[in-house]
Amino acid sequence: MCHQSVGLLQGAIEQRGIPTISVTVRPEITAHANVSRACYVRFPTGNPMGSPHKPDQQQLILTAVLEQLTAIQEPGTIVELPFRWRRM
Repeated sequence: MCHQSVGLLQGAIEQRGIPTISVTVRPEITAHANVSRACYVRFPTGNPMGSPHKPDQQQLILTAVLEQLTAIQEPGTIVELPFRWRRM
């Protein structure tokens, strides 16, 4: 899904009083999409939740993202998470 579409969807959902957060691998693009809040992970495009077939890693990332849902107070904030892509 494109970054602009995510920003528009987040805005519409937030207007209904439901908090949202997105995960991005391209924070410079996400910043222009006016998302309410986002987490940046330094992973390759197409892998925002981690390596394929690594459910433990994916669960750690999802947990960190959900923690930021309540931690981020300023609209438009993008927080970089500490996860790094490891090559095989």
